[in-house]
Amino acid sequence: MAIVRPQLLRIGQLAKTAGVNVQTIRFYEREGLLAPPSRTASGYRAYTGSDLERVRVIRICQKVGFTLKDVKAVLEPHEVLASRRGESSTRSAAREKMLAFARRRLAQIDEKLAALAQMRAEMAGLVATLAEDAVMVCPASRAK
Repeated sequence: MAIVRPQLLRIGQLAKTAGVNVQTIRFYEREGLLAPPSRTASGYRAYTGSDLERVRVIRICQKVGFTLKDVKAVLEPHEVLASRRGESSTRSAAREKMLAFARRRLAQIDEKLAALAQMRAEMAGLVATLAEDAVMVCPASRAK
């Protein structure tokens, strides 16, 4: 019976498959988001499929607005949920932790949207004032 070994990826292969560049992989390692990989006999980094999955999860978290600090905190509960093993109380706690981070980030996004809406309204007023033909004074000086 032959021993089946998981396919190992070099850093370039991992980066290409995950849709990032090699420097991103190295950055994730430095920041502790990705564990240092094993090395081949010739010294190359050797990544596994779980490393690829982890990089993909990190990218998804970043795309939805999580900070790197948030990503670090979310990776552990994600692994609990992704493993589909463990006690229901452990899985429930992991879900709640991820949900709390997601709710907090959603609130931050809502705050930014409100600030942008206010900024847009003020800019629209400035544009309307500048579009008037009779303007002889800088509109910014009238805002005082």
